[in-house]
Amino acid sequence: MHKLPVPEDLPYDLTTIYYRLFMQLPLGELKDTVDLEAALNQVNARDVHALQDYPTNNLSAYIGWAINSESTQNASKQRPVFINSLYCWGQQLYRSLNPYKLDLSGKNLLRIPQYTKLPESIDAIIPEDDKRLDISDYDNKKITAPISAMQGVIQKGSVIKQGNLILAKNEKISPEKLIALRRAGIKELTIYRDPRILVVSMHTFDSEHTFCEESLYVKDLLKSWGYKHIEIKLLKPQRYDSAFNSLKKEKDPALDDKLTTNWEDYNQFFEDHIPNFDVMILCSHKDIGGSLFSIGRLTAFDPGSMTSNFQTRSIPANELSIIRSMPRTLPMRETVQLYDDQGNHKGSKVITTEDKTTIINLPGDIQDISLLMHFMVKYILNKHDPDFLNKIFIKGRTKQKIETDQNKRKLLWGIYQLQDDGQYSLEIVEQQHTYQVEPFLKANCIVIVPFAEQPIQSNDEIYFMKID
Repeated sequence: MHKLPVPEDLPYDLTTIYYRLFMQLPLGELKDTVDLEAALNQVNARDVHALQDYPTNNLSAYIGWAINSESTQNASKQRPVFINSLYCWGQQLYRSLNPYKLDLSGKNLLRIPQYTKLPESIDAIIPEDDKRLDISDYDNKKITAPISAMQGVIQKGSVIKQGNLILAKNEKISPEKLIALRRAGIKELTIYRDPRILVVSMHTFDSEHTFCEESLYVKDLLKSWGYKHIEIKLLKPQRYDSAFNSLKKEKDPALDDKLTTNWEDYNQFFEDHIPNFDVMILCSHKDIGGSLFSIGRLTAFDPGSMTSNFQTRSIPANELSIIRSMPRTLPMRETVQLYDDQGNHKGSKVITTEDKTTIINLPGDIQDISLLMHFMVKYILNKHDPDFLNKIFIKGRTKQKIETDQNKRKLLWGIYQLQDDGQYSLEIVEQQHTYQVEPFLKANCIVIVPFAEQPIQSNDEIYFMKID
């Protein structure tokens, strides 16, 4: 089983959910290769190794006088090397003269700024206060002792060696990281694809154009998480065609063919949209004796993923469905070379990536779906991040007694506060029912009450997830 990094003291029953969930998702992660300048705020999907040494040229280690050291090797107080000209970097630029085109191969010095590329004929920097340089008599400027080669020089390739690991996998690209990547000669990056997501509203029966509030919430939440490619569409539940046709023959006055979607159109909806979306999130009613989301014999779905609903053993938000589509393209197998931090080759491994759409059915009302989005869907969208579970589960101390359930965990709307001692305190929102608005106005976290025989006492530690 794939090992997931989770907090060490996270309850076993909670971590098991994510192990099981991971196994139901397509193999690998969809990736895109983009120009480096388009990678800002993206997450890189592979270890990045330097393509070139850095610095690419020798640099000055400090402000000083640049010189060709070879011309000083016979210098002494008795037989000094006289200097013809002193050039200052800034003055040359102000006069529109290129400092790199000055004649510095002989007995000429250039005052150069720190960390500046050296002209090719230069291999040493004399500090401004170096006693070997005597410029007290401007007409008899001289060097009175040899200058060692590479004195005051940051040598080419001394900071980065070609093959060094520059950026580890799963790092978010910041402006500062772009500086290092450019210096390492990186021109493009492989990033995790910003998924194309379709939100499907399946709650509304009697309207042709109105999306249910659950689907609108899912769309808004995804946007708040930073996803950009989101669409929302209406799909009415699958029709039981045989029953419908029978009622139609009987001319049942309650019959309305606009309430549902016939089997052919229902199937075609998935056939049409699976090629264009990496994730489909369906907002449907809870199963109350007859499922309102059926996969039946849909050819668009991977038969290996047609399982029963995924049981989260949570109150509310107790279940959802995870289904994979049939492959959109052939699986990609990639041999990845492995290196240590010093750039030494350690071997290779083969990574398989499946190009399948992940279809997530969220059954329930607004409370079920909002909790499932935070508790389950956010992980599905971030399973490439090995630290994700460590980030979302935080411990806090309750400010009140909480009743528990022996068989199911409770997901409760809560309010967290950071105390002066650096600890979080947790308060349960009083009104928890789905028709009430207090949770949506006040809650800034979801409190996760574990399975237990005894109630959680005030000041006990339990986990919570931030949602603000």
